[in-house]
Amino acid sequence: MIEYRSDVRPDAAVIAQLFAAAPLNRPLDDVERIGRMYAASNLVVTAWDGKRLVGILRGWTDGAFDGYICDLAVSPDVQRQGVGRKLLQLATSGKPDVQFVVRASQIAREYYEYLGWQKIENGWFLARQR
Repeated sequence: MIEYRSDVRPDAAVIAQLFAAAPLNRPLDDVERIGRMYAASNLVVTAWDGKRLVGILRGWTDGAFDGYICDLAVSPDVQRQGVGRKLLQLATSGKPDVQFVVRASQIAREYYEYLGWQKIENGWFLARQR
């Protein structure tokens, strides 16, 4: 049975392993950077199968108006079992005034559309330098 928690932040190396398995395009060879990514985030929900991390969501929200989903990774062996949906539900529930935004890969776009998220066209980004 999958247990969901928002009170624990896994070790960055464990997160990197999940990203590699999922797969998620993140700096897998820079565990210290992954640690900084999670230390600075105020919205982290995890999914555990016993002591094994099988899913994680990372984001930010001010709790009043804006929210951003940065990462959603689910281990391949538990995909299509509702883990990603539950992580998103737990992250966004209880925040009726917040509009959440996500930037997604082509595969993930289809997933968010399937879940009922609306596509937006009015955005820009400043690319990272490394």
